[in-house]
Amino acid sequence: MSAQVVISRNLNRTLWVVQILLALLFIFSGTMKLITPIAEMTKEVKLPGAFLRFLGVAEICGGLGLVLPMLLRIRPALTPLAAACLSFIVAAATVITLATGPAIVALLPFVTLLLSLFVAWGRSRPTIFRVERSAAIQAPPENLYRLINDFHQWASWSPWEKRDPAMRKTHSGAPQGKGAVYQWAGNNQVGEGRMEIIETTPASKVTVKLDFVKPFEGHQTAEFTLAPAGAGTAVTWAAFGPTNYLSLLMSVFVSMDTLLGKDFEAGLANLKALTESRSQTITN
Repeated sequence: MSAQVVISRNLNRTLWVVQILLALLFIFSGTMKLITPIAEMTKEVKLPGAFLRFLGVAEICGGLGLVLPMLLRIRPALTPLAAACLSFIVAAATVITLATGPAIVALLPFVTLLLSLFVAWGRSRPTIFRVERSAAIQAPPENLYRLINDFHQWASWSPWEKRDPAMRKTHSGAPQGKGAVYQWAGNNQVGEGRMEIIETTPASKVTVKLDFVKPFEGHQTAEFTLAPAGAGTAVTWAAFGPTNYLSLLMSVFVSMDTLLGKDFEAGLANLKALTESRSQTITN
């Protein structure tokens, strides 16, 4: 079993645990609003009785919506929708609780709000991410392939190499191509990890398995494809892997596409400048 599958399952398992706990909480809360006398419920909070009954029904439906669509595999998109709707209810409950009582009492609805938002966001995100950038480079595929298929050559074009001149690098396995291994350890900008070329097709494709150790654990696959395009080459650099805790959290502030995309663009620009200048030198 690969580390990618384990991480994906761990995130899925966490979401399921939160969904079940929230479902039980909302179904219980909703049931109590339906069976408790209105006079008793309105002692502390002056809300219309009919509205409280409506909230009870909404909480029960929302609680069921947290688990049944995905459990029965019938319109699973209803689960993040249910979590989002319940978030509005709990947000209102948090505000009302703060306005009518001590702040400590609002802690439970506030935590419930955070968990509901976590489910809404987590279940609305794709389980697999993919980032891809392409560039047209006026150089033959063979020239580009040699730079990508040999980790020793990455220092000349990789966008991460210059972020830590003192980075420790270790090469092992095959000298290049399938089986070549590159391990690095550096500052917070580059972290620590390991790359291994797992598949190659001469002058056409290079697939790399990446395992990040620091500052955060992560696992993904990088894929470089080279296709002749006129007198040059169409180069595509893609990365894909499972959505894990870190990528889910980071996606709240910045998308994976934006985060990795700018580095891919810089790397492709470096490859373009390097190979086109060499091709021009040879031509002259």
